[in-house]
Amino acid sequence: MTRDKQLDEVDFKIMQVLQQNARMDTVYVANKVGRKPSATGERIERLVELGFIVRFAAILNRKLVGRPTLMVTLVKLKAHSAEELREFASSVKRYPEVQQVLHLSGEFDFMLQVSLCDPLDYEDFLDQKLCCLPMVDKVHSSLVLKEHKMEPALPLS
Repeated sequence: MTRDKQLDEVDFKIMQVLQQNARMDTVYVANKVGRKPSATGERIERLVELGFIVRFAAILNRKLVGRPTLMVTLVKLKAHSAEELREFASSVKRYPEVQQVLHLSGEFDFMLQVSLCDPLDYEDFLDQKLCCLPMVDKVHSSLVLKEHKMEPALPLS
């Protein structure tokens, strides 16, 4: 793994602990990495300032919050200029039901992960939002039947 010269092993251990549970207080994290709480707090602040930690977030259970339907949507654009690509990405990022927007190589240009209440909501999303975008040429949708792994934590070791 490529290690940034600005970071040491303790920084990577801190990030591993925080990826598992970002709610842990500094004392807990310090104990896990074998450092003093004050020094650990300073390291966490530095990791945020340097951009290694982008934000702290709670991961919700989609089903329990009423969004059990997950769709994977592949999108092909009519044109592939840098402006069209930026415009599409900017447009779909504004839709709250879109959780991920990935720019791809290959036949399709983008993959969207879309979380909804039910399949009828997805039909509305397609009809009223996605397919109304003038740069969209082709859409291929797949209903996710079962999630076997949805891991937001990055491997750091």
